[in-house]
Amino acid sequence: MVEQENRLPGAFEDLEKFVGKWALTTADELLQKRMSSTMDEIQTFYDAMLPRVEQALEHLDRFALDDMSPQETRLYHLVLASAEAALSVEVYGAPRLPLAPEESRFKVTHVHMGGR
Repeated sequence: MVEQENRLPGAFEDLEKFVGKWALTTADELLQKRMSSTMDEIQTFYDAMLPRVEQALEHLDRFALDDMSPQETRLYHLVLASAEAALSVEVYGAPRLPLAPEESRFKVTHVHMGGR
């Protein structure tokens, strides 16, 4: 039986094995996950998600972000993670951007640009 914190909506139970590792909540966590994973791990996740992303998006479109259940929220995070994995599979061919400086050399800060 899958632990409660790894549950997804019923039609997506086959993806529950990825929740613990890939359903991360911030962009920084997703970036670190991609860069610390092997291409085999990324490819396995990507291959599982690719045929399911459209169905997942159709399912999630029925909910406002603030009204998602924990199961839908985890599915949403998996969809976002699949976009991160796609960078490695479709663009870079590696977990990290080839020839880029080590990320530890940079500190990313987020500035709110909201309008008031």
